[in-house]
Amino acid sequence: MQTKLDPKQTCILIDFDKTITLGKVKGVGVPSIISILRSENHLSERYSKAAYALEAKYKPIEADHNLSFEMRYKAMESWWDEHLDLLIESGLNFEHIKRAAQSKQIVIRNGFTKIVDFANKNNIPVIIFSASGIGYEPIDLVLKRENIMSDNITIISNRFIWNKDGKAMERVLPTVHSLSKTGSMLKNTEAWSKIRDKKFCVLVGDALHDLRMSEGIDFEKVISFGVLNDIDEKNLDLYHNHFDYVIKGDEKNNESLSKILEIFI
Repeated sequence: MQTKLDPKQTCILIDFDKTITLGKVKGVGVPSIISILRSENHLSERYSKAAYALEAKYKPIEADHNLSFEMRYKAMESWWDEHLDLLIESGLNFEHIKRAAQSKQIVIRNGFTKIVDFANKNNIPVIIFSASGIGYEPIDLVLKRENIMSDNITIISNRFIWNKDGKAMERVLPTVHSLSKTGSMLKNTEAWSKIRDKKFCVLVGDALHDLRMSEGIDFEKVISFGVLNDIDEKNLDLYHNHFDYVIKGDEKNNESLSKILEIFI
């Protein structure tokens, strides 16, 4: 890697599901923490059935790049609004979050601990920017479970307001979904004070829309790493065309996330 960045002038923007975590565990796909809540029936069969129905309705729209961005964006807003409201209506409790966060399907990808250690030593802000439907709390719990949560990490994701009994009462706006995850959104969050004076950004994600995480922020330079969970020749060419570097992330070719540390002086 020819380009080298000064750690003191750099921040890291990184996705969580299928980036910090493995996309597959023992051959089974694990797309997100919320999928565990759904597939393992932590709430109810009624919730799981309704959540799968929403996915069947909206997932094809998210993936259809023949549609206008505006149409896809509006659909993602509807999907996440309906899903977050469904979680509340289904009686989401913090105990459900804790059980989902303990799932053995959530496996931290090799090398992330090294990134956090390096960031801590060099005072590099690590912003985990996630569109997960039950985002902030389970991400926080998973990182604490693995003893890798630190003061340098800030989690920006969907959140709920909980009552004294641990029941989700309402959601905190704005909604974070796959197409709203932009740098402009970060300007209204607690992450902004940590990254606004940084010249450089290292961006890490598993999907092409993750490239928008730095959009709207005036960095001098953004170095992007694409984590490719489904490796074939077509996808590899696609990722090489859009990301500066590619980290092969399936179970057979599981390159370490610590590859991104090679970018620093």
